[in-house]
Amino acid sequence: MCTEKIFKTKKRLFPQFSIEDVTGFTLIEVILYVGVVSILIGVIASLTLGTIDNYRMAKVKDELSYSGGMVFDTFFQETKNADEISLSSSVLDSDSGILSLKTKFQVGDSDDPSRFVDLYLSNGQVLVKREGEDPYALTSESIVVDKLRFERSSFGKFEGVRLYLNLKDKVRTNEVFSISTFAVLRGGYTK
Repeated sequence: MCTEKIFKTKKRLFPQFSIEDVTGFTLIEVILYVGVVSILIGVIASLTLGTIDNYRMAKVKDELSYSGGMVFDTFFQETKNADEISLSSSVLDSDSGILSLKTKFQVGDSDDPSRFVDLYLSNGQVLVKREGEDPYALTSESIVVDKLRFERSSFGKFEGVRLYLNLKDKVRTNEVFSISTFAVLRGGYTK
């Protein structure tokens, strides 16, 4: 009876140390939870940043491709509709070339049955200027054109122009888009 009284007294004096009443987390459990959550956050952040980087890269490539396509389409359309190359105002065989074409295509109501169309490089952008109109850019402002080269070719009665074009992104300068194409002037067919 005496021993029972001592144990009862100890339980009453220190009830917070009773094994039956323990709730909550131990320090080791908290450290494990924080570690697992940290790893999950790291993996999710890495995947998110990778996805954002891939999106930006795809957007840059899309913009380079679009700007290159605009230059290509305009060059091809204007060249195939041109009667001749104006050699006096064109700068050929240069990386900052100017192509001046004389055309009778879509002239309008003027007395002169021909007009000039110029494709040229200015401040890293390819511009097109049709006679009587303001020039406008074919490439985006976020794109830098470091090569716009025109080379004249003649074979027999045909006259043509080869275009070399290099486009770069202003931010991601390692992304380059290059095209090369050739077009024959309409005037070569009618001579």
